[in-house]
Amino acid sequence: MFEKIIAFFMSIITFFMGLFGLGGEAKSYEYRDLKYGEHQRQVLDLNIPKENDGEIGLVLFIHGGAWIAGDKGSYENGIEAASETYGWAGATMNYRYLSDDIDFYDILDDIDSALKCIKEKGAENGVNINKVLLTGDSAGGHLSLLYAYSRAETAPITPAAVVSNSGPTDLFDENFYINNALGGPDVIADLFSDGCGQTFTYAEKATAEQALLKVSPVYYVNENTVPTVINHGVKDSIVPFSNAQSLDAKLTEYGVPHYFNIYPNSDHDLGADEANKKIANDLLIEYCQKYLG
Repeated sequence: MFEKIIAFFMSIITFFMGLFGLGGEAKSYEYRDLKYGEHQRQVLDLNIPKENDGEIGLVLFIHGGAWIAGDKGSYENGIEAASETYGWAGATMNYRYLSDDIDFYDILDDIDSALKCIKEKGAENGVNINKVLLTGDSAGGHLSLLYAYSRAETAPITPAAVVSNSGPTDLFDENFYINNALGGPDVIADLFSDGCGQTFTYAEKATAEQALLKVSPVYYVNENTVPTVINHGVKDSIVPFSNAQSLDAKLTEYGVPHYFNIYPNSDHDLGADEANKKIANDLLIEYCQKYLG
């Protein structure tokens, strides 16, 4: 069942950070496949600008792939641009895939461990990495939101903002289970069973409501939630547009600074609206400048 999902994502995922162009001599301390744990997936890439004032922010890119596929290598241009063009630290990480033994809480622990490793590597170079903007596509958007919203008070590096590209926000949303391009209702229920740690079928979905909400970013929104950018396609056939609308409504209710960038013609890959792509790229830079300093 999951093999079909993996194949689907490997065929459609489009990564946004290729918009940056780079060249010339490296201006950063560069670390590749830096281990932050014992599992083979617990590795990260990190760039730290050599010229800094001793205290900088971090842009952390988290890959998509339905939580069971994908790789950090897709953000190579992004972490180089963050460091060499804009002067922030840039990092991207792999994380353990969902399975019968690994749920979303375990992946959030991976983000904790990765940030701790990044913080320590910065200190080794005389740099205090004090704030982080988390961003990612699809599953990576979900993890960015969920981590920034639910673990802000305990994170090794304080979340300052989050940018989500087609990220799930409400895993209890009925629209997730109906006419999903990944498969039928029980395919989605099976995937989310691994994620929330409670096994259920689509017919038993109501019994898993609390478990699903606790791994849904919208569940954690309050007046202290970090500033957020939501990039989402109206025609998304995987993560329903209603997910983005729900998060927008909740952020508005609590007065959280945010921007809802609606792609009117785009599916999950956000590929059909050039004007919105530029808006998304500009917003990422703007939020980094405003909230990372």
